[in-house]
This record gives sequence, structure tokens and C-alpha cells, in this order.
Amino acid sequence: MHLPLLFVLSVLLVLCLLAMEGRAGDERVAIGTPPPEGVIEVVDVGGIGCSLVELNDGSLMLVRGEDYLVSADEGVTWSEPQPFTEGLSGNGITRLASGALALTGGPGGWLSEDEGKTWSPMAEPFPRMMGKPPAGLGDEMIQLSSGRLVWPRHVGFGGRHPELLYEDVSAYGVWRGQRVQTEGHGHLPEIYVTLVSYSDDEGQTWKLAEGNHGNVNALMGWFDAEGLPTGYAGVTGCGEATVAETQNGRILLFARPTVNRIVYSCSGDGGESWSAVLPAALANSISPPRLRRMPSTGDLMCVWNQVSAEEIRRGYRRGRLSVAISRDSGETWENVKTIEVSEGLDDVDRVPADYPIKLVRARDDVGQLPDGFGYFHYANVCFARDKAYIMYSRGGPSLGIAEQNLHKQEQALRIYPLEWFYS
Repeated sequence: MHLPLLFVLSVLLVLCLLAMEGRAGDERVAIGTPPPEGVIEVVDVGGIGCSLVELNDGSLMLVRGEDYLVSADEGVTWSEPQPFTEGLSGNGITRLASGALALTGGPGGWLSEDEGKTWSPMAEPFPRMMGKPPAGLGDEMIQLSSGRLVWPRHVGFGGRHPELLYEDVSAYGVWRGQRVQTEGHGHLPEIYVTLVSYSDDEGQTWKLAEGNHGNVNALMGWFDAEGLPTGYAGVTGCGEATVAETQNGRILLFARPTVNRIVYSCSGDGGESWSAVLPAALANSISPPRLRRMPSTGDLMCVWNQVSAEEIRRGYRRGRLSVAISRDSGETWENVKTIEVSEGLDDVDRVPADYPIKLVRARDDVGQLPDGFGYFHYANVCFARDKAYIMYSRGGPSLGIAEQNLHKQEQALRIYPLEWFYS
């Protein structure tokens, strides 16, 4: 008995659709780059808004908002999450020269003189902006060799208009038969500016860096397509800033731009005044870098999304996570290495910075995406003993893509021996 041809074709079509649906609905798809030999990876511990510090007993304390974890084996295994007391939270933890711990996050911070058992509040370093404090990301506050605390924070503004709704103007691609968002930032009006506050009494009082006419010094880019501070290209964003004290006594600030370079500023007087914000020689997208001073050498380390203009246009704004060191206070960067790279991008170390210096965003339709299309972003770096702890989020269409669904993304912690960055 022969089945009607139309019936057979209908059954085959249904089976194909079910197969596609099952494939597109997979919960996890392998993305990224395996850690190199000698590097340990721990999943679902670190990630966005986390930092860690070594306690006096040799254990590590990792804070992540309203709870913290402790490791007694240099980060290989961790305790169950332990909540802070009610009203206490932070995503930055810093050991001060006095021996106290500083927990930072939200509008202000707290100090502990008993290794985190009890906490006392610091004064709020920033003014409330329209009912809420400026946005923060991890442990931006640092302590200078002079003892001064320096804390950058950014204020972000975003326009919402009927003809420019976020979901309508974002970039999209096709992944396993599904239409997925790949990018939203850069496709609608928004701006970030950075404020800097400093304290000489461990956070009991703060002063804001002053701008013209007695106003707050709001750091923003004001350079042209060649990187000269002429203002001819208008205002460029300077947000989610990170600072480090350099070996020549300055403070270097790196920030998230709205152009295809990291933007930077410098202070030679402990954070009271700042040079004009300019583009660095490091290729970047609209993504936050993380700048750190390495305690053992005094060299600088930067972890950032290093991508070319064309890679951004193809939808890979955060498709490569890189690290580099500087031995000359940020003038040049060397030993550039790729930590993670998405399928669809070349696994290269150095990506030349593009001209002109301008906003670069993904095409509205980036086309077909590979199965291993991935996002690696919001890295933080902390140091303990002879190791660097790099925490970041790893996302993809099955984990939460772009700047949406961050809670679905995989939170990664990698533990590197310091010599790896110099090899």
C-alpha cells in the first residue's frame, strides 16, 4: 500500500520543523575558548559585578552584591553563598593600607576592621542624580600610594522615543533558524559621563573633581575623527570608568566609549584635575575595559573587548576578550593575548585600531550566525599572591545575548599564574 505523496511530504515537513525547534531550543551550546594549560576555570562563581580579596587567614572572599563566597584553596572551590546583613551589599572589595576592608557598591561603601564580620558606613561620595546614584561596576575605587581614595563613577542618560524604541532599532541575526538580537547599544541615543570623587580620610568625607564655573568635572570625549580635542565630532561617551595608579605617579583612567577605541584621561594631582578625554590606541567597541595595576611589578594590565570596525559591523561587538600589559605607565601595550573568542572571528592577538575614530555599530541585519556565536564581557581582574583572577560573563543565543538577559549568561572565573601574562 502506497501512502499519498502529499501525506508523506507533510509528515517529513513536520519532522524537520520539530528537529529545528529542538535544535534551536537547546539550553547550552559550547562557546568560547578553553583555558590554556595551567589555567583553572570555575563557572557560576564570578561574573558581572564581582571582585575578590585575600583575607588575613589566607582564604579568598568574593563579593557579588547581596552575598559573598569564601575559598580556602586559592579559588578552586568555593563555599555556598553567604548573605550580607540586611541593608549591606557591594560588588567591590578592596584591602586598604590601614588593613581595613572597603566594600563598595550602590550609593556608597562600608569599612570593616575585623575581616568582614562587622561593617561601618562610609559617606556617600557622589550626589544623587534624579533620585538615584550614578551607576557603578565592581570595585572602581582604588587607594593611591599616598593613602588617598579615588573613585570614578559614571552617569548614564538614554533617550526613549516612539520612533527609536530599543527593540525596533537593535541589530539582529539568524542563529539556528531563530531571529536573535545581537546588539542594542549604539542604535539609539545615549550618553555616559564620568565623575571622580576622592577622600583623604578613608571615606569619611569626599570631594568631587571640579570643572568649569564651579560645576562638577564631567569627563566626556570632545575630539574629532583623528583624535584631536577640537570638538568637531561632538561629544563622545566616557562611562563605566576604571582607574589605576601608574609607576610615574599619575592616575590613568580608561572608560567605555561610544567610538571604536577605548577612551582615556590622566590626572597628575591625585584625581583633582583630569586631562582631556582622548581615544587610546586600543581597538574597542561600546564595551567597558578593566584597568589594573599589578601589585608584584607595578605594571598595568588591561582586559577589554578588542574588535575591529568590520567585526563590530558583523555583529561581534563583544566577540573577543583580550588582555595586555604595559611596562611604561600605559604609553604602550605588549604581550597582547586572546582570552576568549567567538566562532566566526579569527583567533588573533593584536587587532589594529581603525581610522576614522567614530561610532561603529552592527548592521541592522548581520545575517547568519555560527552555532558558537558568543559574547564575553564585563571583565574584572583581582590579584592574590602569584595569581590573577579574571571574572567575566559568557553569553550566547542560548544563554542570553547582547546587553539583555545578563542573568542567564554563564559567569566565569579564570585563575592565571602571573607569569602567563609575561610569557
